[in-house]
Amino acid sequence: MTKYFLIAVLILFAGVLGFAQEMMGYVNSAGIINDHKLVMDIMEQRYPGYNEHVLETFDRNNYIDMSKEAKTVVHQVNVVFHIVYQTPEENIPDSVIYSQVDVLNEDYQRLNADSVNLRSIFTPIAGKPNIHFNVAQIVRVPTTSTFSVSLTGLPDNVKETANGGSDAWDTEHYVNIWVCKLESFFGILFGYAYPPDGLSNWPAGSAAPSPELEGVVLDYRSVGRNNPVPFDDGMGGTFYINGRTATHEVGHYFGMRHIWGDGGGIFGGDSCGEDDGIADTPNQGAQSNNNCDPSLNTCIDSVGTDMPDLIENHMDYSEEACKNMWTQMQSAFMRNVLENERQGLLNAADIKEKSPVDFSLFPNPASEICSIIAPEFDDAVELMVVDLLGKVLWTKTITPGLAKVATIPTNIMNAGIYIVTLRSGANAVSKKLIVN
Repeated sequence: MTKYFLIAVLILFAGVLGFAQEMMGYVNSAGIINDHKLVMDIMEQRYPGYNEHVLETFDRNNYIDMSKEAKTVVHQVNVVFHIVYQTPEENIPDSVIYSQVDVLNEDYQRLNADSVNLRSIFTPIAGKPNIHFNVAQIVRVPTTSTFSVSLTGLPDNVKETANGGSDAWDTEHYVNIWVCKLESFFGILFGYAYPPDGLSNWPAGSAAPSPELEGVVLDYRSVGRNNPVPFDDGMGGTFYINGRTATHEVGHYFGMRHIWGDGGGIFGGDSCGEDDGIADTPNQGAQSNNNCDPSLNTCIDSVGTDMPDLIENHMDYSEEACKNMWTQMQSAFMRNVLENERQGLLNAADIKEKSPVDFSLFPNPASEICSIIAPEFDDAVELMVVDLLGKVLWTKTITPGLAKVATIPTNIMNAGIYIVTLRSGANAVSKKLIVN
């Protein structure tokens, strides 16, 4: 009896050890799950050949236009947010959603105030995809369902009304973003997204998820830079949240890989032999494990200049406090995907092709006062000024017909760079303001 018990214990131990080793490939030292690797591995299990389809799409877009910078025309896309919640805490307010959209629009047009923090060695390769996101609708769905992540499954039930979630709007013409509480028993998942794999020309039997599953899923605590709910890191602290999870996941949605190439391991291995497929991102041997250490240099480049790890890049796993840039070739690649595999987003019949209002700042730089000059407002507009950390410093609502000029009291602000946002309805325009 003792012998059989010992055998059973050994089998159980072997199973636990095997599971632990498998987990090591997905969870870093900060307890964060590798979103893209998990998605790719699970999809390959479900649809053999999925990885090959994604690679073909990547190579095709990599070949088209990677030698050119992103074009200056700003592409407009419509976004539908699905807030699927069990508790009032999970039902995050509109203000957090609009904050998140502001972050996306700043990051995808390089209007983010913290872009000045990019180290000078990387300035020559900084780019901007020139993509603008408009809120088409915010859908709120109460639920009793849970949305759990495992090594064999993703919580796609959040995308299905019949399973306690919210059905997607037409995924060919809208970017669908689902916000919920992501449950996991082996690590923390901020969000996930499916990369493009041909999409518009899916053949019968294609190794792709069904079209209604396309989009981005975010944990409700990772949304926006004014989120009222702290994201517990499991070690007695909280993660720094600045809206960059959405920037990262939308990057995956537009075909971006992690810059370290997802190779190697997190316990001594490296991925210097792997690559993200983007020529102007420096080789990187490991993810940055949720830190902002500028001394990291995990690969020694034998050709050309030996570059440090690009912790500022949105596709690293560095802390959100230091992410602030796309490279020129990442930007060109994402535009290629938007103009090809995801071109339906540009062809939506009801898409808003222009911002509701434009404005200019004068003087800029400013010291005592700055004026905002804009066309006559047909609707009420909101002015907002935020600092480098996303803290709101000043707001003002202007009713239609009162004035075409508003003033910002810059004399109450410290010298530095700020973002001024003018919002009308669901749309917003942002510009940099320098205070001296």
